[in-house]
Amino acid sequence: MKLSFEQIETLSPDLTWGKGVESLGAHQPSLGLKHWLTETTLLTDKIRQLQHKHSIEVLNEYHGPVPRLLKNSQTEQNNFIREILLSIDKQACVLAQTIVPRKTWEQNDWIKTLGTQPLGEHLLKKPNVSRSEFEYAYLEDSMSPFWLRRSSFNIDKAILWVIELFLPAIEAYTDDQNKGLF
Repeated sequence: MKLSFEQIETLSPDLTWGKGVESLGAHQPSLGLKHWLTETTLLTDKIRQLQHKHSIEVLNEYHGPVPRLLKNSQTEQNNFIREILLSIDKQACVLAQTIVPRKTWEQNDWIKTLGTQPLGEHLLKKPNVSRSEFEYAYLEDSMSPFWLRRSSFNIDKAILWVIELFLPAIEAYTDDQNKGLF
């Protein structure tokens, strides 16, 4: 069974977001996972820098209302939504959702043509782009516990949101003696 953001929203109607990983109390990630969660450089750059291969699979692209995972953060109801799966060495590691309000995609039409290209690499090429601090959430499911992070990008006063769910397979890439990542 593939995990989707629709399933995540169903499992987490009252998900609580915190400003730091430590703010989530008893639920704390492993040290290796914490490195991934708090990584401020592009994940794809980090993977390449450490000589691992990555791939991006576009799972879904559609127009829709603001997802529940952005409650209290965004109110635009006409959004372009892109969902991707980031794999490292063919292992699914991060499920990501980008939410682009109408004003933003009207000013940045390149967003709708990314295909399997990483969003972050295009954002780095743009002038006047800034990223917010991360917010974190923990989701316990019968399959596995999951860690999520979200942030927004400001592109010339136009906002887009990124939500990333870190899948259990990413733990295989956190042991510095085994994989050399962190």
